[in-house]
Amino acid sequence: MNTTHQAPTEPVLAMDDIQGIAVPGFLKPSQTLLGLRLPMEHDQLLKAKRFLGELAAEVSSARQTLEDRRAYRRNRQEQNTRHLQHQGDVMMAIGFSAHGLSLLAPGGVDLASPAFQQNMAARSALLGDPADPSNEGHSSNWVIGGPGNEPDMLLVLAGDGREALDQKAAELMDRLYSAHILVIYQENGDVRTDSWDQRDMRGHEHFGFDDGISQPGIRGRASEAKDDFITERHIAPAATPDAWLYGLPGQDLLWPGEFVLGYPASSPDPLIPGPVKRSQPDWSVNGSFLVFRRLRQDVSLFWGTMHSQASALATKPGFGGMSDEMLASMIVGRWMSGAPVNRAPSADNPQLGKDKWANNNFRYGSDTPSVPILGHDDTYPKAKADPVGLICPWAAHIRKVNVRDAGSDMGGNDATYTRRLLRVGVPFGKPLPTRETGARQDPEQGNRGLLFLSIQASLEDQFEFLQARWMNDAVRPKMPGGHDVLIGQNPTAEGNRVRSCVLFGQQLQTETISIAAQWVIPTGGGYFFLPSIPALREVIGGC
Repeated sequence: MNTTHQAPTEPVLAMDDIQGIAVPGFLKPSQTLLGLRLPMEHDQLLKAKRFLGELAAEVSSARQTLEDRRAYRRNRQEQNTRHLQHQGDVMMAIGFSAHGLSLLAPGGVDLASPAFQQNMAARSALLGDPADPSNEGHSSNWVIGGPGNEPDMLLVLAGDGREALDQKAAELMDRLYSAHILVIYQENGDVRTDSWDQRDMRGHEHFGFDDGISQPGIRGRASEAKDDFITERHIAPAATPDAWLYGLPGQDLLWPGEFVLGYPASSPDPLIPGPVKRSQPDWSVNGSFLVFRRLRQDVSLFWGTMHSQASALATKPGFGGMSDEMLASMIVGRWMSGAPVNRAPSADNPQLGKDKWANNNFRYGSDTPSVPILGHDDTYPKAKADPVGLICPWAAHIRKVNVRDAGSDMGGNDATYTRRLLRVGVPFGKPLPTRETGARQDPEQGNRGLLFLSIQASLEDQFEFLQARWMNDAVRPKMPGGHDVLIGQNPTAEGNRVRSCVLFGQQLQTETISIAAQWVIPTGGGYFFLPSIPALREVIGGC
């Protein structure tokens, strides 16, 4: 740990050059995704390049996105509501596949990422996706991104209201058509606004769990001003080193090189920046990699499985009273409200779940200490050390993807900093009217799920590592564990996709649950590069 006893100096980011979806990230309630294909005929391709150069002026920058977010926060504080209806501008981002870059930009093939150059469909087996071509999740059956329907570009529109977003999408598609750019995929995603069982589901994913709570913070400043931080700081400055380590309590502050090329990434000491990796080609500086993964969620299957598994567990010593919701919370690591099981071991606490100053403030390897928060108090019971997963199982989803202060197969707790993602996606499809297992009236015919989007500097070391090495592996990041049965895969050579995890009972009894049900199915996706706005204008759009 840093021994200089002073706050680290954080770099000023090129806020006018970086796409806003990468820094600070689009967190809008509505999105429209457009998968685009470039023309192959030379004259038409030149026209498409010119159009993309002009479009650069409409791509939302990091500065514009941060200003919009700050305006939202100011209005929310004034109106004292968590779910303020904020009418900001429609935001735009655009990413390019390796094939798309090869047509548009010199040196696109020099981006040092095998995953990007091969694209997601070619690496789906590594991700654990089904190998059987008859399986819905096999890449040959994908809605978008499979063989023959891989887009050259992914355009993301994000806004506060569906009407304005639809108008922008319609206007943009007319211009794309005129530029000989073909729209081969279009899908809308919207944050939930409904209720389930008299519970507010705003901000929850389709299984019913509040989402997006444990986002990392991005170190860096938006200007030369000393305290103009991209990620707000909420811990009292005197509380060192916590005030230097976290934005909100429990929100790790990560060096910007974990998300954007050309900046220092993490080092073994979170307060000391690591070296800046040279980015090739030169115009890739201030760019990021975007993962898109279309995940269909079978909500009835999930809750039906939770019901049957919980009923069986309830008959076992030490597991009396097990309910479907309690089991699901152990698998996720949080209750449906977002309250972490480490701070609410026996029952959900909705007030804790919606308290952003407390719902992410917990550790696994040690007791969680009190920390002074600016203008707020955290009065909920503190989380106790849980190194072996007695309370939050090692296989719980949130523990699989973020080991926090606990060690892992990669070493000490600092290993987690280089594996984090910035998630910027939204659900798609209308919610199932009720999660009761007997409900079979479904106007969407099961077509709902998550338009997963994530920002990272390395596809291999971040997204693919988390999916293939930790989520899909029964013994990593640490035992006793099992698979991430919520969203992980089990790609065995024998075709057995059963996922298992270890749970502890009330008197330290252990039971292993094994689940064959596939309630999260990959149905599309791709890897894309988000160039800087100048690179989009001058390199990709230059003729």
